[in-house]
Amino acid sequence: MPKLIAFILVIILGAAAGGGGFVAWTAWQERGPETRPEFTLPDLEGEERSISEWDGHLVVLNFWGSWCPPCVHEIPMFMELQDEYEEQGVRFVGVAMDREDDAREFYAEFEVNYPSLIGVQAVSEILETYGNSSGTLPYTVIINEDGHIVHRFAREITREELEPVILEHL
Repeated sequence: MPKLIAFILVIILGAAAGGGGFVAWTAWQERGPETRPEFTLPDLEGEERSISEWDGHLVVLNFWGSWCPPCVHEIPMFMELQDEYEEQGVRFVGVAMDREDDAREFYAEFEVNYPSLIGVQAVSEILETYGNSSGTLPYTVIINEDGHIVHRFAREITREELEPVILEHL
């Protein structure tokens, strides 16, 4: 008899958990897509730029630092993909959590072919609004043409991981 009662309790708890998960999923679906937060930062030339400047494009927003080995490792791949998909409306945008001189020197040395905005404390706050409360780098967010966040990578990524996401949203 105790085994039967335990079995019935497991079934009831499982059904409750499943029902709760379904309710949460339904609420998330009804909420609709997540709109990217607005922000403005200076670029490496000191000009103030807003993320809304790239509305209407598929944006690969990459938070990086010149002091971060995984960040530095993935940037050449981003440059290749920027060249390959620019005509189809893809725009890579860097956001450096770095000292201005270090980021500018890195961009010049590697001839990075997409813009980067820069800051330290402000970037930390922006990272949080984009879903990265720990502030770890690299962190990449894919924003569709309508300004909705469609994917996040909270680590270094490879071409094999990123390119299918780009193609899915072109």
